[in-house]
Amino acid sequence: MIKVAADYGVTSTALKKTCVRHKIPTPDRGYWAKLEHGKPVRKRPLLPRLTDTKLDRVHINGGTSERMSEEVRKAGTETRERLASMNLPVTAAATASTESDVKEPSILGATRRAISKSCPDAQGFKSSQGRGIVPLRVAPNSIDRTLQLLTRLFTLAETEGYRPKISDTGLDLATEDQAIAFGVEERPRKTPHEPNTAELKRKDDNLRWGFSRAAWPQYDYSPSGRLSIVIHANHYSGLRRTYSDGKTKLVEAMLPEIIAGLAEHAAHLRERRRADEERERQYRKAEIRRRREEAYSAREKRRLEFVGAVHEQLLERSKLSAVLAHLETAIAEDSNCAQSIPVWIRRRIQQIDALTSPAFLYLSARSAKLGFVEPPNDRNGVDSGGYHDFPSTVQLRFWSIDDEKELATSISALKWATQAGLVPETESDDTPASQTGGAFGPA
Repeated sequence: MIKVAADYGVTSTALKKTCVRHKIPTPDRGYWAKLEHGKPVRKRPLLPRLTDTKLDRVHINGGTSERMSEEVRKAGTETRERLASMNLPVTAAATASTESDVKEPSILGATRRAISKSCPDAQGFKSSQGRGIVPLRVAPNSIDRTLQLLTRLFTLAETEGYRPKISDTGLDLATEDQAIAFGVEERPRKTPHEPNTAELKRKDDNLRWGFSRAAWPQYDYSPSGRLSIVIHANHYSGLRRTYSDGKTKLVEAMLPEIIAGLAEHAAHLRERRRADEERERQYRKAEIRRRREEAYSAREKRRLEFVGAVHEQLLERSKLSAVLAHLETAIAEDSNCAQSIPVWIRRRIQQIDALTSPAFLYLSARSAKLGFVEPPNDRNGVDSGGYHDFPSTVQLRFWSIDDEKELATSISALKWATQAGLVPETESDDTPASQTGGAFGPA
């Protein structure tokens, strides 16, 4: 079981529990030793038939280290090797004595004052938290040991480049580019609750009135003296975050392993930051591409609108030309036919020719901030010019061009026709429309 469990990255106890859960027979204790020395052993049983189909597939996730990236594993391994080469004294690292030759740093003064002034809760624990204060939840008798533990932690962490850094939520251990929050907790002792007289009476009252809620808690919690250092980072990452006193090993002896854990957490945070930056970069690229596509589609739509406006004028010119050809033939046959209609049609054709001339089309396109050449991109990939944000109306216009001033001014169709001599000038532009004649003369 030990050898097979190592192949899967789990402990032999975990593998044994998995086999029991899935009804898989396993060798008895000492089976392989007896078999090696020729002693009688239990016959190997066959796999039993399963009535529960959910047990026919076994999932073994393995150790968390196998799922970590190479950078995270390398950071922890290198830190452990460096600390192992320092030959730290075992007595200073493994005992819980408050006597130490290491002086408590002044940065822990705020933590000592906060935990000393706090009042114990119902379970007998004092708590401290706040800016520049290490989050603590310990019993009064464990305060001195906790502060000595923090002193040793800071001293050893400094050899690996981690120094205490004040944050809004506590006191972190930080390198040049990464800060890791942590705290110290005392594990509570859980004992079955012994009901008192009042609680027994309350239970009788609940039964009499038909209440089903419990009259007292199932367990009592009290300080146990077992300290734990908890890293407040990378939740659900698989990295170890809690280091507690064991039956034979105190958390003081785990300080090198805790520093290695800090290195792994810092490497994991760097990986996450790089992944976030890469994801943000990809998002920005996609956003720039989307905006460019939208701008391109808007330009193409406006260009088609402009071309459609020109096409409408050309269709109208074709229609007028057909009518003019017909009238010229009819007038040649009948000299008494009115001459005003062909005159107006020719004038209208001249207006269309001017409106669709290359010079006027160029000026109309510029007036609408419409270009037919793809604009250059700025360094962010967004089209320069900004004309697609607030586009002007696509419209063909008449223009008055001043060559000396190199100035073109948009004018109305009537004013252009007047300047071109197609329409006679009036004495005043304020003449009411009801006093003027139509295109064919007075009514």
